[in-house]
Amino acid sequence: MVDDRQPCAGAGTPEFHRRGGALWCEDVPLADLAARHGTPLYVYSRAAMQRRLAAVRAAFGPDAIVCYAVKANSVRAVLQTMHAGGAGFDVVSGGELRRVQAAGLPTAQVVFAGVAKERWEIEAAAAADILAFQVESPHELPLLASVGAQLGRPLRVMLRLNPDVDAGTHAYISTGKKDNKFGVSLAAAGAAVAAIVASPWLRLVGYHVHLGSQLRSVEPYAAALAKVEAFVAGDPARARGISHYDLGGGFGIGYGSGDPLDVAAVAAALLPRLRARGWRPVVEPGRFLVGDAGVLLTRVLGDKPQGGTDFLLVDAAMNDLLRPALYQAEHAIVAVAPHGGPARTVDVVGPVCETGDFLARRRDLPPCAAGDLLAVLAAGAYGASMASNYNTRRRPAEVMVAGGVARVIRRRETFEQLLQNEEPFDEPTAS
Repeated sequence: MVDDRQPCAGAGTPEFHRRGGALWCEDVPLADLAARHGTPLYVYSRAAMQRRLAAVRAAFGPDAIVCYAVKANSVRAVLQTMHAGGAGFDVVSGGELRRVQAAGLPTAQVVFAGVAKERWEIEAAAAADILAFQVESPHELPLLASVGAQLGRPLRVMLRLNPDVDAGTHAYISTGKKDNKFGVSLAAAGAAVAAIVASPWLRLVGYHVHLGSQLRSVEPYAAALAKVEAFVAGDPARARGISHYDLGGGFGIGYGSGDPLDVAAVAAALLPRLRARGWRPVVEPGRFLVGDAGVLLTRVLGDKPQGGTDFLLVDAAMNDLLRPALYQAEHAIVAVAPHGGPARTVDVVGPVCETGDFLARRRDLPPCAAGDLLAVLAAGAYGASMASNYNTRRRPAEVMVAGGVARVIRRRETFEQLLQNEEPFDEPTAS
């Protein structure tokens, strides 16, 4: 049989490609999945995730600890795929830790970040004997020490430093500048190190720096490490016992403007400096591993020319994919089975009652009729994980494809499920 697969323009991975003009995921036609499971529908390629994880592991070497950022896509089948590829996990809540445990996965290579950890979360993570807590604020230290004393053993911590490095990304996904809420400023970090070292219930094992998301160049990572090295050089106590350097994640992929990050170049720039100090690298990719591995399928409902704009109405909305409204993110959108004819410029909008409910603006698409399918590309990260039930809409089902096999990994919600936790407020009766 002739293999007629062709690249799909805008897709960041070859697992999404065209055959006979139609869009496929690995060996499954996307139109078949939409017909079987309805739309909106998230579809993921397991092979794309595996290939990206293997690339990160190859770049940073066998000694590196790769911790998948659970917030990017937290469905258990994705976590199991990451574990099978040798990854640990970066969690930012007790709920994400529970997801890792519910998937039956080990917690020995879990790191726990987050600027406002609650005691129950710390107790749960300490009981799971995670690799380390990322200390984001000095106020955490007494709480962490108290839990360590409660368990009778010191907790391993990495101090998250805020190096005030501008990563050149969107303001809402920048995390390493002095006006961001994340990490401890270098001016305050010396006192934090002293407090950790003074506590018998805390053990400083490393430093953590995360600069934001969608980074596209090596320079911010190198600049951050230089600032950490200068900080450590300021006091011998700051280097004592340090075994890990967590450079964070934020590896950019190719949607919007700009090229994907050259992850191998980041590794080449940092690894010699880390090895010279005996620091084991930890990386926390999320979007880079799963973003290009997913698409959101949506069906055209109709069109509406108005006020000089052609609105293309679809059944997916901002509650299904929040990124365009929240970050002005630009996802490529393609027809699953395009018709011939000249392209027209449209705004792709959904049914939610908000002007901000759009998937794309001023986008050139081929002619579309009611019932046609569109695929929003690079939707595997921060799509389903940020979805909501706004307007009492059910969140999409999610399907994972492996070769010619496609399985539902999260069912579409029912309206009964949306209402099951609600209780009526009965009018009080007069006594």
